[in-house]
Amino acid sequence: MPALALQCLSLPQTYYHQPEKTMEMLQRILLIDDDEITNYMNMRVLNKAEIVKHIDVVTDGQAALNYLASPAHLNAAQPLDLILVDIKMSGMDGFDFLEHYQHLPETQKAKKLFALSSSASFYDLHRLKEFQDVDGHLSKPLTQADALALVKEHFGDGAPEEASDL
Repeated sequence: MPALALQCLSLPQTYYHQPEKTMEMLQRILLIDDDEITNYMNMRVLNKAEIVKHIDVVTDGQAALNYLASPAHLNAAQPLDLILVDIKMSGMDGFDFLEHYQHLPETQKAKKLFALSSSASFYDLHRLKEFQDVDGHLSKPLTQADALALVKEHFGDGAPEEASDL
């Protein structure tokens, strides 16, 4: 039993380092959360998972909309691969952000968007389904295993983006 547990714990690291299955790194991720400690922890998890080259952080939905309309985002050399948005925030919360996000031009959007929440309320999860831009939901706290699984499932093992959308 202990050997099995040890084997399971090493799978993400073993998988990541297998040369024939090298996971393509994401170029950019945008974190949207009003809690600085959560942002710090999410950045640590994502950096430790070695899945992204650049992470931007904003602390509410309005700041995220401003970021997505900014020249820094629109003129970036690398695409915005992923947005992770907390659905419960002060100011403009995640749901308000999603209401505005769905009306943005595709050039301002990320390839994928996931909601983050410490709330597993049926109402919140059901409401997320109303937004076609939401690709899924992750429970807080974000873990390295969750981050690796998300990238593997939605961005593939280095496969072109077109192939993963089919």
